[in-house]
Formats: sequence, C-alpha cells, structure tokens
Amino acid sequence: MGDVKDFKNITNWDELFDMTSDYLTFLVEHDQITHDLVIKTTYDIIKNAGYNYSYDDVEKEYYNGY
Repeated sequence: MGDVKDFKNITNWDELFDMTSDYLTFLVEHDQITHDLVIKTTYDIIKNAGYNYSYDDVEKEYYNGY
C-alpha cells in the first residue's frame, strides 16, 4: 500500500476488538473464533489501515482490557 507517515493512536481498543469479533462471525462459526484469531485479524486490519502497532502491541492491549 504505502509507507506509514505518522503514528496513529487508537483510543478505544475494546470497541475495535468487539467490531473484529462481530466481523469474524460472518466468516466462521462462533465457536471457532479464538482469542488468537481476534488478535491476528485486528492486527491485520489496523496494519492495512496504516497504523503503526506491532502484533505484540495488539496482543498486549487485548489481554490488558478486553
């Protein structure tokens, strides 16, 4: 896509993880949605949107508050 120009901050991680979980329910059965799948999908979404968070950052936010 392109280079990340600025570091963008996400302020509402809970809402982001909720939206990712809702999105995944359209793709797979509810009982197949795991913590790792939500983290990986959220990471992929925000990386493609130009956010500069590492997988470890997303995982940390997931386990800290969600």
